[in-house]
Amino acid sequence: MCEVYNNMGVPIPSQLNLYDVRSSHAIQTLMSDLEQGELAHRLVKRLYGRTNKRDATKQIGQRVRRIERARLTADRHRLKTQTKGRGVSVKEDTDQDLDKRYHMSSTRNDPVDLYSFVCENQGDPAFNAFIPKLKDHILGRLLKRDYEGDMYGEFIDADRNTVRIAGERIYCCKTVQINYTTYDVRRDGDIINPRFYPDIMVNSPETGPNAQPFWYARVIGVFHAIVSSTHPELEVMARSRRHMDFLWVRWFGMEPGRYRHGFKFGRLPKIGFVESTDRYAFTFLDPGQAIRGAHLIPAFAEGRSSALLPAKKSAARVLNPNEQDDWLNFYVNM
Repeated sequence: MCEVYNNMGVPIPSQLNLYDVRSSHAIQTLMSDLEQGELAHRLVKRLYGRTNKRDATKQIGQRVRRIERARLTADRHRLKTQTKGRGVSVKEDTDQDLDKRYHMSSTRNDPVDLYSFVCENQGDPAFNAFIPKLKDHILGRLLKRDYEGDMYGEFIDADRNTVRIAGERIYCCKTVQINYTTYDVRRDGDIINPRFYPDIMVNSPETGPNAQPFWYARVIGVFHAIVSSTHPELEVMARSRRHMDFLWVRWFGMEPGRYRHGFKFGRLPKIGFVESTDRYAFTFLDPGQAIRGAHLIPAFAEGRSSALLPAKKSAARVLNPNEQDDWLNFYVNM
């Protein structure tokens, strides 16, 4: 039992358990209003009456956050109670704390054998140098090298041979949540699902007067693995096995030529897939590099083409595996 002050604008008995939110009809009503978007004005009116009418917007915002925290605490407590009754342990990472850069499940329910995965997809350009690129990515992060946009620097086969992936397996996840700060300085998150909402944006390493501030990519796989390396540049203590998350992505490039975009020109940024013949058309990315999800609109007038990815069937066409071509261009919605 814990004492709850009247900081949510609702009279709560001092002996009321904080987690037992349902025992307070007033809090339940407020939470119900909070969940109903079109009826949310009722919540604002209720809370306005509990302010001192000075800077009411700030006070209402504070009270809404308190209600959200109370609901989240109640959900966590209910989840722990249910799972304990079944004899199942609950990890703290299920809380999905928005202060984290991203959240990805650590489940191993969907293992992927690396060599079988590549062998079964021979002829798909997305799998060209799949394992060498993966080992380059892992080694670059283990060595804590600066990310150069496509890679962490050049490695040779001798370097790659120092990388160990436990069981030669990677584990597939369905989604990853990318957390970010909104324009009104609040925390939010985008759920990236390769089958439904696969596009992300990252900071661009470009410099110069015409440098683009952001790069864009389509996530075609969400994975994690247990990795290690015996590379001589690694300290002995850093050679132990560790968990590593990574995204398999297909990169977009900016529209070449005289196309100009921005508020000055009244045009949205225009991008298109990098040709599959490019060495870095498909690479791996640290989820922590992603800023947030991106909303891309096909440029319908430009049409479609199979020239960018000349394959009748490819794992890269995650939105519709039956498609045999791609949209030539996309507009980045702002």
